[in-house]
Amino acid sequence: MIHESTTKPHPARHCGMTLIEVLVTLVIVSVGLLGIAALQLTTIKGNQEAYVRSQASMLASYIIDRIRANQQGFTALQYDNIPMGGTGPAGTTAGADLTRWQAEIDRVLPGGAAVSGGSITRLAGNTIAVTLQWSERADRTLQEAAATATFTTRTEI
Repeated sequence: MIHESTTKPHPARHCGMTLIEVLVTLVIVSVGLLGIAALQLTTIKGNQEAYVRSQASMLASYIIDRIRANQQGFTALQYDNIPMGGTGPAGTTAGADLTRWQAEIDRVLPGGAAVSGGSITRLAGNTIAVTLQWSERADRTLQEAAATATFTTRTEI
């Protein structure tokens, strides 16, 4: 007589997870969390860059408004061809406007006076270009910076 062995599997062997399954799950969850952290970091950087660009836009609008308010100084060419970081003629309204503008640029844009500046160029007739420039990395000067951001706007006064 042949005796067939009918052994039933032990119930404890089929419940629960193995250590390898737990480790694989841990690795997958860790990679997902690292991806979320990288996405958050990219979002924060993008928001900071957008904020600085909006500040540059407001600074350009400020000096354009000051020029429009001082038509006599504009006609006398006191706002013409101001170099990056330069100021206008001393003792004039234009000179005071440009000094305040450059101080505000140094205060608002990243890095202060070492890495930021604004310039005004008369293009033709009553058309001017206002340019603001700053380093994306505030710990470098404009000459050292690998990534220099520039905002330029043109308008007719």
